[in-house]
Order: sequence, then C-alpha cells, then structure tokens
Amino acid sequence: MLKSLNGDIMTELLSPAGDFLSAKVALYNGCDAIYCASERFGARAYAKNLTMDELKELLILAHSLNKKIYVTVNTIVKENELDDCIKYVNELYKLGVDGLILADYALITYVINNLKPMEAHISTQSGVKNLDDVRFFENLGANRCVIAREESIDNIRYIKENSNMPLEIFAHGALCVSYSGGCLMSSLLTLRSGNRGRCSQNCRREYTLLKNGSPLDKKGFFLSMRDLNTSSNLNKLLKINVDSLKLEGRMKNPEYVKIVTSEYRKKIDDNNYNPKLLDSIFHRNYTKGFLFNEDKGNIVDINKKSNEGEFIGTIKNKKGNLTLVNLTKELNVKDRIRIELDNNDYYFTIDEMFNQNNKSVIKSIGLTYLNIYKDIKPNSKIYRMIDSTIDINYDNKYKKGITINIYGNAGDRLKLTTSIYGKNYEGYSTLLLDYAKSRPIDDDTLFKQLNKLNDTSFYLKDINNNLADGLFITIAGINEARRDLLLNIKKDMQHERILNNNIEEINKINYEDEDLELTAFCINESQYLALKEMGIKNIYYKNYAPYVGELKDISDNEILVGNYGGLYKYMSKELIADYSFNVINSKAVYELHKAGCKYVTLSYEASLNDIINIKNEYVKKYGNNPNLEMIVYGRQNLMTLKYCPLRRYNECGKCNQNKYELKDDLATFGIYHDNCITHIVNEKPLNLIDDLKQIIPNVKRIRLQFTLESPDEVKRIVSEYKEKLNNIDTNKKYFDSKNNTRGYFKREIL
Repeated sequence: MLKSLNGDIMTELLSPAGDFLSAKVALYNGCDAIYCASERFGARAYAKNLTMDELKELLILAHSLNKKIYVTVNTIVKENELDDCIKYVNELYKLGVDGLILADYALITYVINNLKPMEAHISTQSGVKNLDDVRFFENLGANRCVIAREESIDNIRYIKENSNMPLEIFAHGALCVSYSGGCLMSSLLTLRSGNRGRCSQNCRREYTLLKNGSPLDKKGFFLSMRDLNTSSNLNKLLKINVDSLKLEGRMKNPEYVKIVTSEYRKKIDDNNYNPKLLDSIFHRNYTKGFLFNEDKGNIVDINKKSNEGEFIGTIKNKKGNLTLVNLTKELNVKDRIRIELDNNDYYFTIDEMFNQNNKSVIKSIGLTYLNIYKDIKPNSKIYRMIDSTIDINYDNKYKKGITINIYGNAGDRLKLTTSIYGKNYEGYSTLLLDYAKSRPIDDDTLFKQLNKLNDTSFYLKDINNNLADGLFITIAGINEARRDLLLNIKKDMQHERILNNNIEEINKINYEDEDLELTAFCINESQYLALKEMGIKNIYYKNYAPYVGELKDISDNEILVGNYGGLYKYMSKELIADYSFNVINSKAVYELHKAGCKYVTLSYEASLNDIINIKNEYVKKYGNNPNLEMIVYGRQNLMTLKYCPLRRYNECGKCNQNKYELKDDLATFGIYHDNCITHIVNEKPLNLIDDLKQIIPNVKRIRLQFTLESPDEVKRIVSEYKEKLNNIDTNKKYFDSKNNTRGYFKREIL
C-alpha cells in the first residue's frame, strides 16, 4: 500500500501495458504502477510485450516518477524450461524490476528465498480465494496476493481484517468465466494452454444448454462474461484499504489504457470523474462483478460475445450507394464502428461521410450519410468501437520539476547538481570554463540549454547560477554537462541490482518405499460405495478439500488438497496435492513435499516426456524418488465456475436431479455441481490404461477420477484397470479411440 507525503494511506492504481507506448501513456495519466511482460513466461503470450531494452528504459522512467514496474512471469514452467526461466528472473532482478507476478510454485519459492528485495506477488492464476490461502503465502514470505475475481467485497474485507498481506483486486476490464488457473478448456480442446498464456477463448463461443438432452434455450454465449466496471462502487474498495486496484488490459491499445487509467485516477482522487468516458472505449456490456454481488446468472451476456462499444445512433434507410444514419453522438472519420445485426455484426472503419447536402465532412452528428457496402435494415443500432480522436499525448503534470545548481571557476569543468527524492546527483563537462573574451555566459542561455529534458520524466523548474563572474563555456560544454547529469540520474533511477549467487539448501525428503497403489476420486455416495465394493483402499471423497469451496474440518488423516489454503489449514495432516496445483516441474514437486505434501499429483498438461524429465531431474537434484500421483482415467475438469448457467432458467436446486450439458458444434460437455460451484468436464474421458507400463516406473500412485460415471461404469473401469495391472504385458487393448482421449500424454503442451 502506498503512502502520501503526509503519511496518509493510499491505494495503488495498477495499469496494464502490452507495449512501451501503453506503459508510457499509463504512467503519464496517473497510475502508480505498471504490470507488463517482457520476452517470455507471461500469461499474455499474444501481447506485444516489451524487450529487455525497453523494460530498462521503462524502469528508468517509472522510478523517475516514483512509480513501480511489476513483470508477469505467471505461466507454468516445464522441467526443460526451468533453468532458463530462473536465469530470466535473475536478469529481471538485476535489471531493477520492483516485483514479479508469479504462478508456478517453483518460481514463487525461488524468488521469495533468493531475490529479495524484489517483491513476489502471487498471481490470480494461483487461485487465492480465502484467508487460509492468504495465510499460507503470508507465512511463505510473499509480498502480495492477487485475489480471485470471484470473491466478494465482504470476503476481501474479512481477509484484510485478519491478515497483514497486501491485497490486489481487479477493478476493471475483461473477466475469465472460470477461476483463473482452473481452466483447461483451451488447452485440452485447442492445444493452446491458458496456463501458458495462449488461451484460445473458448468461453467466447456459442453453446446450447441442454437439460436431459433437450435445449433449454436457443444457442447463446453461455460462457462469455461481461466486462468488470467497479467505478461506481470504487469508494467501497477504498474504504476497506485495498492495497492495489488492477485494471485489466495488456492486450488493449494505448487509447484504452489512457481512458481507463485517467478516469480511475480521477475517481480515486475525487476529481472531475466522467463515467461516460468508460462507455466510449472498447468493452463488452459492463457488470459490477462478483466483487459487488452480481447475480450468478446475469454476469454473462448470452446474446452477445462481441465488444459493445458506445451507442451512437441508428440506421435510417438506403439512399442510392449511401446509407442514411441518425447519429446521437458525434462521429469522426477514422472511427471504427459496429452495426448490430441478427447474426454476425458488421464492423468497419469510417473512411468518409457526408452531410445532408452531400458534402464530405470529417465529423458529424444528426442525419449523416455513410458509405456502407451492405444492405442493413432500418433501426439497426450503431456502436463506436474506437474513437480516433482520443489523444494519447500527455502533458507535464506527472513530470517532476527539478532545480539545477551550476558551479565552476576559471579552469574548472562545469559542474551541475540537483536533488531528487532526497538524493543528490552531479554532472560534469570535459570542456573547461574560461574568462569571457567578450560576452559571459548568462542565465537565459544556461536555462535554455539545461531545459532540454524532453525525453525524461523531469522538467526544469529553476536554476541556481553559482558561477564566478565573467566566465564563458561553449554551448557544447553546457550540453555535455547536462547529458552527464541525466546519465547519472538515469543509471541510479533504474535501481539496478547485483545478484548474489545464493545456493539453495537442499534437504533430502525421505518417504518409505511403497508398492504402486490404485486410488480413486468420486463426487457422490453411490460412486463411493461402488469403489468400496471394488476394494479401492484410498478413495478421495469426504477427505477432499477442493480447489474452490469452503475448507471444512476433515477428520481423516489423509486429505486430498486442491488449493494452497488447504496446505495451511490441514498442515498437521498427511496431504496429497491435487492436479489443480498445475505441477509440471521437479522443483514444484520438491517445494510441495517441503510444504507437507506426501504425494504430489501431476498436471493434466504433463506429457510422458515431462513426467520422465520430472522424475529424473528430481532424483538428480534432490537425491531420491519423488512421490508422484497421476490421474490416468477421468473426464478432465475443463472449467470451475462460480457462475451458474442454470440460474437464469430457474433450475437452481435441480442440478443433481437432471443431466445438464453444454454443446457446441464439435462436442457436448457435461456439467456437475458441488455446493453451487459449477464444473464443466470434457466429453471424452482421459484413459491411459494401455500406457500404464510406461507410467508405472515414474509414479507411486495412479488415480481414477469419477464425476459423471454411474456405479456400474465405476465398477467396469476399476475392473479393467485391475485386470491390466495384474497382467501389465498383455496385448489386449482397452483404449477406445472413439470415446476416450490420451490428453497430453503423447503430445507436448504449447
């Protein structure tokens, strides 16, 4: 949390930057910090992102303005990438980055243990949802937690009152429909992993919602979330002292960044805030979000996936080659508009328009003629998507005024000094001062030359001329001293660090060697009884602490844990880390073992090569075999949602009495609920039964994951696996390529 000059607590305004221009625009329009990515390992792989040289310049600029730069390194990291990624975060540390936003547990622990004072911020990808999650990371030594976008202001207030951990909250922009870090839909359906920054946004597609096989409604965008807008409720967040307000938008343009940053700055400062400006930028229909208790059924807009924009008028009729429109707001040449149609909306950029006298104009309001190459029915609505008049230039109000002191005697080098944030800086010429033969150097000339600070975050407020009388130096000498002064300021403002080559202490973790065990997960009593009947000893049912949901008291000694809060709450128990920890490298396995997990379940996104690499590298680095568990059967959980698509159809309370599914053009995805949390699962179950011979040497437990299966199906699948395990060399094939999938087992995650 920031503090003002008088010591008052201030909430940080955190702006996005997908490129250097957006970052500069945000800094000069009122943000307190920027979050961005550099060349690799950021969860927006398709943003432009910054080169390391650009990041260096951005650090100098931001620190000169007394602002901060946080870099996202919030993807999961494969074993063969881990060393390279650690080198990369070391470079970010040396460069002077203020903090990293992290998701992979291997990197979280590395940064906390080795790279202080660079801050470790826990990404929303890590699923921080409750006080126990926060306490885990507080004990670990993290500097900030980014709270899941599904949490309410009441829950955030409760966390603030019971923890010292700084909290970051999403305040504006696009929302994921699934809990971040808990979405595998893009990965498993399109091979583009959201956990690796390559989301294909399957949530923005059209689906049909089925009840017992019949549509509940026509096709709609059942998973397409509205955009968050908390501006009207912002004071409530400020009152509970939220530490940082995050504006989404690393894929957005500089115009978007300017408007959102400047308007939230005004709102925070209670200064000329204009809510209509937030309607003028590229956006979907707005929602106040779960943060302010939006209804679970209305947080999506099933009729529209597209960005709404600002309503500016309607279509009137066709007049020859032109279309007459009635504009309620001024439209400009080069603006981009959207015309709402029944099927696919029509988008185009205005290249020309005409008034009622058929005269070409560059802006217009009221009745206007547009050249639209399509017949569009009257009364169709027109929305502005991009306002070409938004000026991304900036004034000097956020620049810092400095006073430059000037010293020297005849025969000396020209000396310049200034003080910034209580620190003194000097600059010198190589040319020497001499007595003037005709006209001595004067204040006006000195000010004019020293005022050339345009590429910096400073402006010249004043000079103090302490030169001896009658001296002269060339303009080149003055400029030389000015450049030397600025070079010293910039070098210091970067906050460059020296990396200490810390050698992490490795403590060998010993577990008793045990025979391979077949375990199972289930979601209902009938499945549980079927598993008991089949002789499965370890069944994860009532001893399961889910990724999402209340962490209840559990009497069992062994607990399957789905989130970091469970590691804190059940620390005295024997824990198994679930697949939701997204473990895909040996260091994450080791650190979870250190955190109390006897077994660590591998990510669904791990291939056979990944599994072999994890096991071999663990043995090499940590001296013994890891205790790995692997899910070999089950309908993979594609999404975990607080939002419920059934709610708008008054189906609440009926979810366990009927069969519900989402269907698109390619597949049908099952839905099940657990304490009002919605789960969407893959149509085809993962089934690695014919690959067990390759899997068994690398893991200690293999798990069958049951969700939609009937008790009879449960028994059949268990029987097949037992039969295969008892005769591992059999040539009998169990895998059904039509109805099963191998997931990532034989392919690599992107």
